[in-house]
Amino acid sequence: MERTNVERYRLALFGRMVMGVAHEVHNHLSVILGFSELIQLTAGNEGKVRDGAGKILSAGEKTGAILQNYARYVRPHPPVPESFVPGDVIPEILLFARYDLGRNDVVISAQQDVSPGILHADRRDFGLVLLALLFNGSEAMAGKGGDLAIRVSRDGEGWEFTVTDQGPGIPAGLEEKVFEEGFTTRTEPVNAGMGLPVARHLVAQAGGTLHLSNHPGGGCAATVRLPLKPQA
Repeated sequence: MERTNVERYRLALFGRMVMGVAHEVHNHLSVILGFSELIQLTAGNEGKVRDGAGKILSAGEKTGAILQNYARYVRPHPPVPESFVPGDVIPEILLFARYDLGRNDVVISAQQDVSPGILHADRRDFGLVLLALLFNGSEAMAGKGGDLAIRVSRDGEGWEFTVTDQGPGIPAGLEEKVFEEGFTTRTEPVNAGMGLPVARHLVAQAGGTLHLSNHPGGGCAATVRLPLKPQA
């Protein structure tokens, strides 16, 4: 897969999440505007002024962090391996993706006690892989809803990241077909058939594997394995 296809998918996917970014920013701007008005009304009370100013500062910093993270992950770039903590990436991408992911009545469950160990890969591409798998799982539950879970583990050989949905699973005989560019079992015209191919391509570039499996009781698990040591 050419890098231009990866970046085309990145821009399309992040463009889809603009409403989520706007939703999060609006929440914090409401705090900024509300406490700014309160400070105007209580300027003579030093304690309330300090408290209101602190809330304004906090909301402004959160707004800046949302926009900074979004800009960092959406920007096209050549792959640059770096060392980072995977547990830091998950909340960053969920911050602006949760709104869109939840539109299909999907409830996201992200593991809280992720190991603080280091992963060696392109951080932004890793985030794109997780987003592609999350949106794939969310779309599989469209019209039904359900739980979408992210689980992380690590052993002596590498990291394992699993995104599990409660959708219908992969139709028999299509286990590898779904990784072909442009192939899809869904009707959505936007980005159709690109999420899983992009995800597998980026995982392979990092020296890892991406595997899909159906659960006996329904649903699908997308499992990414990445090595502990950087690729030569």
